[in-house]
Amino acid sequence: MRRSLALVPALAAAAAPLPALAHVTDRAFVLLLPTHLYAWGGGLAVALSFAVMALIPMTRLRAVRRLRLPLGDLPRVAGVVPSLVSLAVLAGLVVAGYVGDRDPLSNPLPTVVWTIWWVGFTLLHALAGNLWSVLNPWRGLHRLAAAIMPGARGPFLAYPRAIGFVPAIVLFFAFAWFELVYEAPQDPAILASAVIVYAAITLAGMVAFGVRDWLHYGEAFSVFFRVVSWLSPLVAAADDRAEGAGRRRLALTVPGAGLLDIGTLRLTGVAFVLLALSSVSFDGLSRTFWWVALVGKNPLEFPGRSAVLGVNTLGLAGVFAALFGVYALAVLAGRWLAGSQEGIVESLGRYVVAIVPIAFGYHFAHYLPAFIVDGQYAIRALSDPFALGWNLFGTADMHVHAALLTNHASVTLVYNLQVGGIVVVHVMAVVVAHFLALRRSGSARQAILGQIPMTALMIGYTVFGLWLLSSPTIG
Repeated sequence: MRRSLALVPALAAAAAPLPALAHVTDRAFVLLLPTHLYAWGGGLAVALSFAVMALIPMTRLRAVRRLRLPLGDLPRVAGVVPSLVSLAVLAGLVVAGYVGDRDPLSNPLPTVVWTIWWVGFTLLHALAGNLWSVLNPWRGLHRLAAAIMPGARGPFLAYPRAIGFVPAIVLFFAFAWFELVYEAPQDPAILASAVIVYAAITLAGMVAFGVRDWLHYGEAFSVFFRVVSWLSPLVAAADDRAEGAGRRRLALTVPGAGLLDIGTLRLTGVAFVLLALSSVSFDGLSRTFWWVALVGKNPLEFPGRSAVLGVNTLGLAGVFAALFGVYALAVLAGRWLAGSQEGIVESLGRYVVAIVPIAFGYHFAHYLPAFIVDGQYAIRALSDPFALGWNLFGTADMHVHAALLTNHASVTLVYNLQVGGIVVVHVMAVVVAHFLALRRSGSARQAILGQIPMTALMIGYTVFGLWLLSSPTIG
């Protein structure tokens, strides 16, 4: 029996209070489960899904992809109004970061940013589509800046399409570093300053290159949420009826079917998707006893993030580079087995969309425990954002049920949800990769041969992900 969902080792729980980290809830339960059976069982499920896909006739697969249930017309969006509302909310949260409670669990800015937005909003995109394209505060910020200073309307430069998503990659890496490596990402005042800096960079990009191009290529979260929205079972298309000119109709389809219509991503798009997966993977890895011991620290007497700032920076970059290399090797091996004449860059860009479900699944599984508890702190903190004794929503005195992560039954349920989520998204990735291979290959046999290395990668990553969930961590 191995230690599973080791939410904080017993010795660490009895020690002095831990420093504030990117995930602030105590992980205070050690659950004993046969996790090696979970890990290998998950890998076996992914392998079996590949075998099943190989046996299903191509015509049946195409029929599943075409399944759509019309839901009706999409409501018209009131211009820039949703963005202005989001901007006002963000401004209020930034003010709260400076003047509100210093406790990250009692200040709404850290709990809303790290829990409601980064976790909950991401999950919502996988269900409901690209809401960020309507709700992001950046369009409203640009509109206000242009109204105050007409010269700030822009654009002044044509976006250099040759660099693709490089600005988004740099900004997303900086965000991941701030969340996962920096000493105090939860500090309300520091986080408020970080939000202002990011808003200034975004405004400068929109003024220089135009709102459309910067939000498409340069703004990290517009790219990230757009990628996640490809998983949504809700799809919107132009209304082809005569009376529906200018309208868009909503339909329900198979989750992940949108991935099949993305086409081939450029190399910078490949890098962005792999960075999204590698960053959340490194977060899990960097807090395991294995990693802490590897960098020369005692896991039971962890001195804090400042002691591993440099090595964790290298680790974050290293995991990204390693994942990119392994993915490239799997694609190249698949090309060789299938005898494909497709270009290397084109092959890399074609199959990376199959990684998107895995990146989302790790995001879901990794952050689920924090979301369950820290979401409650966010609801409570929002009732009194500026520490003035308010009770705006009647939740200022709400009791936070942290026992959900210390009760045996609920912890077992959470762990099973995490395991199930990881296995399901890997199976989805196998299915998507098989569809893409069938579309490109001349025969089913060629498609199957070409997908063997990619399937091996997915099986290995399934086992790796379940090992991360089951390993004892520092907090």
